[in-house]
Amino acid sequence: MRHLVPICLCLALAACGGDFSNDDLEFLNAFPRREDLTASMPGKTQGEAWGARVASKSAQQAGRLGDSSGIVGDTDETGLRFNEAVDGILSSLEAIQQYTPTKREPDRRVWGPIPGRNDMRFDTRFVMTREGERFDYQLQYRDIGEGEDAWWSFMSGSFQANGGVRKGEGSLIMDLKRAREERFLDIPFLDREEIHYQTRKLPTRVELVFVSNVPTLLPSRYIYREAEGDLAEMTFQILDTDFVQGGLREDVALTTRWAPDGRGTGILEIIKGDILGAKYTECWDAQGRVTFISRSWDFLNPTEGLRSSCPDMSALDR
Repeated sequence: MRHLVPICLCLALAACGGDFSNDDLEFLNAFPRREDLTASMPGKTQGEAWGARVASKSAQQAGRLGDSSGIVGDTDETGLRFNEAVDGILSSLEAIQQYTPTKREPDRRVWGPIPGRNDMRFDTRFVMTREGERFDYQLQYRDIGEGEDAWWSFMSGSFQANGGVRKGEGSLIMDLKRAREERFLDIPFLDREEIHYQTRKLPTRVELVFVSNVPTLLPSRYIYREAEGDLAEMTFQILDTDFVQGGLREDVALTTRWAPDGRGTGILEIIKGDILGAKYTECWDAQGRVTFISRSWDFLNPTEGLRSSCPDMSALDR
C-alpha cells in the first residue's frame, strides 16, 4: 500500500496549522493503533522463523520429538505477511493524524480536499463523521474539478467506542475493485482487503480478509487474538499441500497458540482432501523444539512425548 504515501504528503501540505481541540482528539482516538492490530510472533525473539515449513512436508515428516517445530516457521512467515498488510493500511491513517483538520463541524471533520496536480488526475479528501459513540471515515477521490457527487471511497472505516479510550470494535476496508474501475490503481486478483477488530475485552481479536477474484490464489482469512498473560493465537489456512499421502491434495487449517517465553501448541486440521477432518497436534518448548505429537489417524502410535509439556492456553478458549 505504498501508493498511499504521496496522498498523505498532499494532505500534509494542505493541513491547517494550530493545535488539536479536545473534540478533535475524540475523532483521532477512533483510529486504530498499530500495537492493537499487529501480531507478535512466536519466533521473533530468535531473530528468524524456526524450522522448515510444515506445509511442505508429509504427515509422517511433519514433526519429530526434539526437532525444531515447522509450525512455528509457518506461523512466523504468515505473521510477517499479516503485519505487512496491516502496516500498509495503518501507515496512511497515522500520517493523517499528525495534522489538524482543514474543516470542522460539530460531528464532522474534513482533511482537504486536495486538488490533483502534476501527474495526479484525482482530487483527494479524508472525511470523518460522528454519531454518538460511532465514528465513520473515508479516504475519497474524484476526477479533477468534478462536483460533490463524484467523490468515491477507496478506504472506508468505522469504530464503535465501548469501554474506554480506543476500546471497542472497528473495521477498515480497501475497495481495490473500485480503484481498478476508476483507473486509480491496478492491483490484479484482489477485489477488497478488510480488517475487522475488537479491543473492548480480552481476548482481543484482529481478522484480516482478502476478497479475491481468484479464490485459490492465497488464503482468504487470517485471525489473530491476544489473551491475558500475553498469550497469542494465529489461525489461517494452507492451501493445496500434499500433507497426507493419497490421491488428493489437502487444504489444512492451522491454529497456533504461544506464550511469551516461546512455548506453544499448533493444531493442523484437514479441511479438504484425504482423511477429511483428521488433526495433527504439536507442542514445543521455549527453544522451539517439539515435545509432544498427536496424529488422530494413527491408531498404532497416536501420540509421542508428554502431553503435559504443552503450555496452558485456556485463556484463549473464551
